[in-house]
Amino acid sequence: MTPLVSFIVTYHNEPEAFVAACLESLRALSLTEEEAEIIVVDDGSEKPCLLGKGLRIIRQEQAGLSVARNTGISHATGKYIQFVDADDCLLPSAYEAVIDYLRKETADIILFRMTTKDRNHPDKESGWQMSSGQSYCLHHNLRAAAWGYAFRRSILGDLRFYPGLLHEDELFTPQLFLRANTLIELNVKAYFYRQHEGTITHSTSPEKVKKRLDDIHFTIKELHSLGNPLLERRIRQLTVDYLQKTWTQTHSLHELRCRVSELRKEGFLPLPLRRYSLRYLLASLVF
Repeated sequence: MTPLVSFIVTYHNEPEAFVAACLESLRALSLTEEEAEIIVVDDGSEKPCLLGKGLRIIRQEQAGLSVARNTGISHATGKYIQFVDADDCLLPSAYEAVIDYLRKETADIILFRMTTKDRNHPDKESGWQMSSGQSYCLHHNLRAAAWGYAFRRSILGDLRFYPGLLHEDELFTPQLFLRANTLIELNVKAYFYRQHEGTITHSTSPEKVKKRLDDIHFTIKELHSLGNPLLERRIRQLTVDYLQKTWTQTHSLHELRCRVSELRKEGFLPLPLRRYSLRYLLASLVF
């Protein structure tokens, strides 16, 4: 029997209590053992956790989150895929709304919301069906986090995460959405995002900050190179994110001027006036 959903949990030295809570949240779902496939990819942890039974555990030499997720994809057999970071959790009572749509198998992507507060009770659920993922990219502000949606495995084709890239979701998710014929967005907070020190996204070392900024710039150029006008909104908003992070993470006017100059030479500035968001509108008046 083909599983309904493959949960791909990527793990690298996270505290054992976090990993245990993550896996417990998956086991608490109403899915049967035949419906749920749980794949844990251990990306070169120094001390592997004792993860329990009923899992497919794949250990590899440390290669980064992108490669770990790609490894999970290569082993997944479910009709749908759901990524979960090992230090986060699904909120079972809220995620049941997602499962309802997975069982109907009418959508290529089921999009939902997250919370940073550890609470597990369902929000008032409301969902609407978009004509396509392409339409969503054109008319909505995209949330790129790869754990923020479940998607039909068959729409992946040859699409994979770019190895070695920080914020790898920003390059992967827009391309995946363009492959979706049907997308449903649910107004439920079904994912608990755990904020804690020690993660890559919270590192403030000059080397990590430079790597993070360079990778966002790379992603902007890669998305632009695809030549798809449906990606324009995401490219422009990512450009604003890039400029904002340059200032907030370096506090260097010289660094900001250098990166602005580079964007102008590449044709990403000036920003066209659009009502994507208040933040974007203000940035377009400045840049």
